[in-house]
Amino acid sequence: MRIQIKLLATYRQYLPPGSTGSSYEMEVPADTRVEALLPQLPTPSDGSVVLVNGRGPQPGQTLQEGDVVCLFPAIAGG
Repeated sequence: MRIQIKLLATYRQYLPPGSTGSSYEMEVPADTRVEALLPQLPTPSDGSVVLVNGRGPQPGQTLQEGDVVCLFPAIAGG
């Protein structure tokens, strides 16, 4: 099944060659869980904010055809 990966802020540097804008499509097996997808992505594994279709994923959430997984670095401030 096909999903869309969207990389924002400094994570845009990890977009594959030939990507347009800030996203690319990725083929994943059916029943792929969000936590199983993350290690397959070219972004740093620590400190990422992850959204699925604009919302924080639920523990054990399974991706669906056409889902948009968005990643960006957490920003600290104070």
